[in-house]
Amino acid sequence: MKIKNILLIYIHTFLSTFILYYICDTLFYIERGLTSSQYISFVGVGFLVKLLLEIPFGIIADKYNKKILLLTSNLLFITSTIIFIFSHNYFTFLIAIIINAINNSLSSGIINSILYENVEDKAKFNKTLFYNSFCYNISYMLAMIMGGYIGQKFGLVYTYYITIIPFVIDFFILLNIKVKNNSEYTGIEKNLSILKNGIKEVKNNPYILKLIVRSSILSSGIKLVEESHPEYSSNIGLSVFIIGIYTSLILLFCIVGSYIGSRVNKNKYKFILSINPIISGACILLIGVLNNFIGVLFILLIYIFSESFENIMMSYLHNNITSKSRVTVESINQFLLGIVGFLFSILMSILLKFMSLNVMYITIGIIIILFETLSIIKFNRKKWIIYV
Repeated sequence: MKIKNILLIYIHTFLSTFILYYICDTLFYIERGLTSSQYISFVGVGFLVKLLLEIPFGIIADKYNKKILLLTSNLLFITSTIIFIFSHNYFTFLIAIIINAINNSLSSGIINSILYENVEDKAKFNKTLFYNSFCYNISYMLAMIMGGYIGQKFGLVYTYYITIIPFVIDFFILLNIKVKNNSEYTGIEKNLSILKNGIKEVKNNPYILKLIVRSSILSSGIKLVEESHPEYSSNIGLSVFIIGIYTSLILLFCIVGSYIGSRVNKNKYKFILSINPIISGACILLIGVLNNFIGVLFILLIYIFSESFENIMMSYLHNNITSKSRVTVESINQFLLGIVGFLFSILMSILLKFMSLNVMYITIGIIIILFETLSIIKFNRKKWIIYV
């Protein structure tokens, strides 16, 4: 029964990742009359909803039946996709974005929890996660390529229509997954106590706090590039299908970055954590300056440096915080990402009313380079000391 459950979860992961319209959603917004400024504001809305609902939904997932939450998440996604199809103005698109953000917050972390419950030998849990991640990656690559082809051949709106199909199938897959009902609940008091301990640990280690803030700035900037690069690519003459092809390659560059991060010696951690975000910021700046196919290559390069940074950062965090606070510190990391991502997205949305997408990239690159550089330098009695 547990093996069948795990296989059903793998199928769910594949189907729920097969979202064809992700490759061309920004182009679809523009086709329906929205501006760059308006769709960038959607990124901020997504961060805000995640910020407000991630923790409450996490508590709900611990207390109530996880299958009900996954089924609800599935229906919310289908609802948001249908609204996207019939949207022609900012506010109806905004409603769809909010519903989709609620869906993402509702399902966050549940699958890993169910997988863990179904693995009899807990020592093999990492192997189970690998296979689940493999299903995700294959589905993502196929969706990007197929979405690019269908968007170019038949029209962008058809990527939304077709995306509904795997989610309808997934609904019935979810109905057959057996989920263990929670027999006890830790309570709000205990959750608050754990949160306080995590905050205390971060406060007692200024480098970790600074690292989390730096990661939030970098991730927010990359998220804006991720959302807007289809428009950038379209502006320099690339077809939707070609955009789908190279976007699928992003995954391979992420794998390379993660591999590089996993091979770095521990005594080099602080150096890599200092230099990689600056290089990533420089890549974003060059995307805006070049405004040609070479700029697309820099989009891909970003993911090598950012993924190796994230890999090393997580290793550093886990090696320098106590086991009882690890999950909470990661939650604090996500919480700060929500705040910074929201503010960063809204700022760029406002600026895009007065400047081009290229200038936005240059601005993001400069902000990341300056912030990351200043964060590793301390002024002490007329001397600049670089902490790496």
